[in-house]
Amino acid sequence: MKQSVKDIQQKLGLSDEDVAKPLPKPTQWSEPFWEAAREHRLVLRRCDVCGTYQHPPYPSCEVCYGEEFSWVEAAGRATLFAYTVNHSSVPYPFLADLPYVTAIVELTEGVRMISNIVECDHDALRNGMELEVVFADVSEEWTLPQWKPVSE
Repeated sequence: MKQSVKDIQQKLGLSDEDVAKPLPKPTQWSEPFWEAAREHRLVLRRCDVCGTYQHPPYPSCEVCYGEEFSWVEAAGRATLFAYTVNHSSVPYPFLADLPYVTAIVELTEGVRMISNIVECDHDALRNGMELEVVFADVSEEWTLPQWKPVSE
């Protein structure tokens, strides 16, 4: 039986702060990624010198150390690289979400991203399966890219 956050909060005597989910903390290098996510667009930073995609973005290119970048639309496709189905022992803010999937996905562009797999039977998950991006509006200010199996 799933419990609501309020039920868990009351049962455990937790404050609102204790059960608040953490939100992203953008840097000057990642802000365009989060702005695009709010618009339900997936973008990646690409080095203008060597063409390498970066995620998460760093101050310089990991390959050529270049410092000139462009933000480009990603294909929105990935393969499941690794995952775990969380059934217990998670921080308080995530108790009401159990069970949920935390995963590493490998985007078509070659970068990997940590995210959640949603809209699927957890028993059907397999490393290497094809995924497509979906967006979860978690507040008025924040939207998170998540992944689901490709629709047939």
